[in-house]
Amino acid sequence: MRDPHEIAGVQLATSVWMLPHQPVHVASDVARDPKTVLTNAAAAAVLAPSTYNTQPWKLRIAGDVLELHADRARHLPVIDGDLRQLVQSCGCALFNARVAVRAMGYRDEVTMMVTSAVDRDLLATLHLGAPMITSNLDHELVHAIASRRTNRRAFQARPVGMDAAARLIDAAAREGARMVRLEPDEKYALGRIVDEADQLQYGDPGFRAELAHWLRPTGSLRRDGIPFGEKEYGSAMPFSVMRSLRSPSLASTFGAIEESRIDSAPFVAVIGTYRDDPIDWLAAGQALEAVLLHATSLGMSAAFLNQALEIPAMRARVAELAGSAGFPHMVLRIGYPSAAVEHPAPRRALDDVLDVIA
Repeated sequence: MRDPHEIAGVQLATSVWMLPHQPVHVASDVARDPKTVLTNAAAAAVLAPSTYNTQPWKLRIAGDVLELHADRARHLPVIDGDLRQLVQSCGCALFNARVAVRAMGYRDEVTMMVTSAVDRDLLATLHLGAPMITSNLDHELVHAIASRRTNRRAFQARPVGMDAAARLIDAAAREGARMVRLEPDEKYALGRIVDEADQLQYGDPGFRAELAHWLRPTGSLRRDGIPFGEKEYGSAMPFSVMRSLRSPSLASTFGAIEESRIDSAPFVAVIGTYRDDPIDWLAAGQALEAVLLHATSLGMSAAFLNQALEIPAMRARVAELAGSAGFPHMVLRIGYPSAAVEHPAPRRALDDVLDVIA
């Protein structure tokens, strides 16, 4: 067994993670303090993926409890009208925090606070449980938190084998969701649906305005949003991108790119749940992050294809296509990256999202 207090993906200054992308060795006499353990867990949480990199969460430590709150100020009213993607994003953050707690040698005890309607910002609480022997899998996953990257590029022409696929499907199931791998004909049908969704979204001025707000110019000091270079608009220059967003040909160009990459992806999957309420959204987010971390540990990466799920009529078509996945919450293409994603998406400083109650 490896030292259960060795955590990857943070920079620790005795008690607080300040910058999230550097490895650190945590001394055992420090890591057993609940405040420090939960601060480490919070720093792992903020490395989670989120819709359009909005990072729509707030965290609070009170004693031996880490609270996860939704940050409605970061809600996308056009793209995510029902808050489903916001809650899913918070679910990803929750899973990272749980992994970090286990990697530091404690059981993760979670209480879901959401009900049948999103009427409260407090989504879940994470308590430090009894000490435990950390598993090799916990170590794998906590190291994967720091190295996970969204990969919007094409993948290698290398198949994802049955054993690897089964591991990802099982990871989702353990978090209360169902992951369905699409057959080739289903994959091609999905590509056409995504292409249609791109046409509709980019034809909507409200969508374009909301997207533009969350695109981050090259060299920007913003710590959220999607870097221009990660979206294929032909240029990373702000003026060129904004001009492209008004171009009537953008939808066709972007839709064709997405459809092509779906067709060529070795593994395309839908994550869903049997119900469609906030508790299930939170579970879907945890399942998603579990899949992403397992994929990272296997040398794979993933890209999101959620535009079809952001349009109710299109979401129904994806549900029909995926069948046993239930209500679809996430569409992914997964494979072995053809090149490393050199720069991680920006993250806000921990002090901006974490409050500690004395």
